[in-house]
Amino acid sequence: MSLPAGRDDQARLPDGRTLAYGLYGAADGPLIVVLDGPGSRGLGRAAASRAETLGLTLLVPDRPGFGQSTPAPARSITGVALDLLALVHSLDAPRFGIVAQSGGTPFALALAAAGGDAVTGLAFVGAIVPLGEPDALEDVHGPMRTTFTLARRAPWLLRPLVGAVARRTRGNPEAAARAYAKDLPEADRSVLEDPTMWMIHEVTSAEAVSSPAAFAHEARMLARPWGVDIGSVRAPVAFWVGELDPTHPPVMSRRMADRLAGAPVTVVPGAATFGMVRAFPDVLRHAAGPVSAAT
Repeated sequence: MSLPAGRDDQARLPDGRTLAYGLYGAADGPLIVVLDGPGSRGLGRAAASRAETLGLTLLVPDRPGFGQSTPAPARSITGVALDLLALVHSLDAPRFGIVAQSGGTPFALALAAAGGDAVTGLAFVGAIVPLGEPDALEDVHGPMRTTFTLARRAPWLLRPLVGAVARRTRGNPEAAARAYAKDLPEADRSVLEDPTMWMIHEVTSAEAVSSPAAFAHEARMLARPWGVDIGSVRAPVAFWVGELDPTHPPVMSRRMADRLAGAPVTVVPGAATFGMVRAFPDVLRHAAGPVSAAT
């Protein structure tokens, strides 16, 4: 049992900061930037085998403060997107797609806006809306509701809370992963029966809380106005979301789709998050766009 093989590296940004990243999937295919929630490479790892089959390369960056990336607490969502665009340019990729989930949503929108016509497609797998909006949390359930609520009302409590979770997770990562998985629907539990998928879940659950300061900073960013010019997104956009997703429920994808000229929303029956793997080929094909030879 092992994680999907990734090729880790770091890029030096124009201002001297470092942005770390992993490359997964095909060795030299059309590039797809994968943006997950804070601190997590889980989505990129889970999609790696599908990307390899389709001949696509997944670029999975560690945003500022996570992994080996330099912290940048003054960086805005749009500023981070410009960092990501500089990373893509450092890899000499003339065009690229974007796949995002959860807390990666605003960074994906900002990157798509900044990338302009170079972006072949933008696909979401469980999007969120700006969490500072009055009714943003009414359909959210589970532990993330507490996190998002604190980000809005008592952000100073986030760092110690995440730090406590990180200590418990480091003490017994398997127990922490199993606690999260126990209430998942059958479609998700069946995916996690695959030893590789379980390891992805266990490792990335720990990674997400390994940098409490960076996690708290991103949570606060998600709960404030995003400052992203959604109207500048020119790439084709599509949404996929699990029918039973408690953290980013289908209503969030529909609300975001309405803001993006009625982009299509596909609800995957019986799935929450891990059960979305069966949609990954369609998600990746959309992001790769017609310029990809992937079939």
